[in-house]
Amino acid sequence: MINKILVVGSVALDVLFEVHGDIKREIPLRDGAIDNINLMFTANSKKEYYGGTAGNIAYGLGLLKEKPIIFSLAGKDFTPDYQEHLEKNGVVVKVVEKLDEYSAVFYSISDKAKQQIGIWQPNAYGKWIEKTSLLETLSASDIKSVKVAIFSPGTGISTRNMIKEFRKFNKNGIVIFDPSQVLSIFYKKPLLLECIINSNIFIGNETEIAQLKTIFNLKINDLLELGLTAVIETKGSKGAAIYTKDSIVEIPAYKPKRYTDATGAGDAFRSGLISGLFHNKSLEQSCKLGAYMGAKSVEEFSGQLYTIDHNKDLKKFL
Repeated sequence: MINKILVVGSVALDVLFEVHGDIKREIPLRDGAIDNINLMFTANSKKEYYGGTAGNIAYGLGLLKEKPIIFSLAGKDFTPDYQEHLEKNGVVVKVVEKLDEYSAVFYSISDKAKQQIGIWQPNAYGKWIEKTSLLETLSASDIKSVKVAIFSPGTGISTRNMIKEFRKFNKNGIVIFDPSQVLSIFYKKPLLLECIINSNIFIGNETEIAQLKTIFNLKINDLLELGLTAVIETKGSKGAAIYTKDSIVEIPAYKPKRYTDATGAGDAFRSGLISGLFHNKSLEQSCKLGAYMGAKSVEEFSGQLYTIDHNKDLKKFL
């Protein structure tokens, strides 16, 4: 039975610092150009949360009661706390653990204007993910039963390897390729094309969509000609856009009750998109659910503290 969702990507610990002042004003300029940088910030607060792209997406899907499978690689600090947190929220955990290493960490520095500087420390994930197979924790029958799978940031090589491994067992499932912030770091054009031709949907934010053209000389129409059903561009508070061969559909943003923290909002969008597709909703309907999930995410800190109301707000999307 084709009845599963698979989320492949990172789990990490998010360490978030909110600092005094304005980050942009601290950047030294001389004659309109950036001078030598030697910055010092004083933190208002330091908070630690569960994160990582796969962790955030799986959490959102758990809130939507989809019971997603998460595949990732973590270190000795993943269990018991992070694993129990995911399982408590309805996630089926299939994470490879390296007990002599530490899990990935994302460090974020942000100011009151929500300007952000981020540092990604991959630890065990970066060291081992390219050598890791889906079959280390998943069976061939698990993979065959997946209806929708998303492959979120690993390295270019690990993502290519896992998409191709997935396709070896599952030719018909919907594959969402989500290279995200590592697109410009871990991909060369041939590697990028290998991932695209084995996928159905490409998703990225405005920066990543622009990088397709500026770095890889690929326009959206080029991606569609390679066989993608759609390219989805997320635009934060401006909503999203769906590009297909026949049309461009603009998706309005859903207004949050309050704006607290944008960390993980794009991942929350993806959870709504996946849930909609899993239930045979159109791309437009699925992205509207994604916009709702993204808005709920920004109402709380990090990507795994928000909640949704199944009996009220969510009904309009189902």
